[in-house]
Amino acid sequence: MVKERKFDRAFIVDVVCNPERKERGVGDVWYAYRRVYNKVVRVVVNGKQKPYIVITMYYDRRLRK
Repeated sequence: MVKERKFDRAFIVDVVCNPERKERGVGDVWYAYRRVYNKVVRVVVNGKQKPYIVITMYYDRRLRK
């Protein structure tokens, strides 16, 4: 997924550590969001404290504007 979407590790770490917005999920899952030009990157994260586990990341089309 990282190569497919052309995300690099440093960018993902920055989104997780410094998101523009966060949302709670179920259990220990939470979501980190960051706007990139006209898109919003959503990173799905597991864990309440470091080291976090990144489950997946993608452009969230629902939040685009």
